[in-house]
Amino acid sequence: MKQATGDMNATVIVLTAVALLSAVFFMVIWPMLREGMQKGARCSDAICDVGYNENGMAYCYNPQDDAKELFECPYRG
Repeated sequence: MKQATGDMNATVIVLTAVALLSAVFFMVIWPMLREGMQKGARCSDAICDVGYNENGMAYCYNPQDDAKELFECPYRG
């Protein structure tokens, strides 16, 4: 009976660890990855100003966006 209780405790510990790692991934890491992918997709369709700022980034806008909101993209020359 003691061995069965020990095995159950190990299972509970493993399941708790998996749940915590999943929560960290989906609450912290995945939003950062998703934001980076969306930002990269915006830059591929953007029209950028000539030149770059002190960070090596160019100010760009999406031609399909009515508001013409400016955002930064890596300078492509």
